[in-house]
Amino acid sequence: MTDGKLDKTGDFEGKIKLVATDLDGTLLSREMELSEENRRALVRCIDRGIHVIVATGRSRSSVPQAVRYVDGIEYLICANGAKIYDNRTNEQLYARYLSREAMESVWEIIAAGDIMCEVFYDGTPYISAACYNDLARYGVPEWFADYVRKSRVPVDDLPAFTSEHMDVIENVNFNYGSDGVSTYLRGRLGDSALYELTTSLPFNYEIGGLGVNKAEALDFLCDRLHIAPAETMCIGDNANDVGMLRYAGIGVAMGDAVPAAQEAADFVTLDSAQNGVAHAIDRFVRNG
Repeated sequence: MTDGKLDKTGDFEGKIKLVATDLDGTLLSREMELSEENRRALVRCIDRGIHVIVATGRSRSSVPQAVRYVDGIEYLICANGAKIYDNRTNEQLYARYLSREAMESVWEIIAAGDIMCEVFYDGTPYISAACYNDLARYGVPEWFADYVRKSRVPVDDLPAFTSEHMDVIENVNFNYGSDGVSTYLRGRLGDSALYELTTSLPFNYEIGGLGVNKAEALDFLCDRLHIAPAETMCIGDNANDVGMLRYAGIGVAMGDAVPAAQEAADFVTLDSAQNGVAHAIDRFVRNG
């Protein structure tokens, strides 16, 4: 990955050629909707010839149509950087998977079935039917449960499904409903050198292939587009955004972002309820 960050004391206006934004807690509201103000801000960037990219922990199938159908959004970085798609043609441009060794290291947790597990395969998240039908038992908050029901595909035997696709798993998410389960997962997952461990919600841990993250995926696209990291602005709110916030010429954290994201950022905008993405765009690229 190249090093091209701007001098942080410089004037950024007019230098941004690419804007990459996270979805949940960033571009989307707390109700997981795209506000008209944020949509218009993206369109202003596109109209000025600025590349607009989505960089999310979500799978491709879970990216809202309201976002995908914004005319001019070119690329989707999904599953924390495991996949990149051309949003205009649906072509898959890039794929990096968890190794078999990484999958085997967490197999015991997947097979036990007593912790909510989501397996991302071929751009879609899969979940056990038993969990899907009783999300409250697994400690899933109701506001998130509705999203799970709309976006996850239930399978009768998740371990068997996972085993069948063991070499092409994009991401594995474990959601927990108690501090005890969180502590157990952190102890089991935290010291491995086989995968990348991150989080995007207050109640989950996510693992992806070694070296897979949003910053690496963004670097692939910058190279493809002949754009220097210094010419990018990235916006995010959680641990899985930290790498790309550091990578960008301007890293922007949301006003209610986790401390690690705010520390990695160059600028803290308003929170998602106040259209912080639009606020940041107007601050840095209005003359771009």
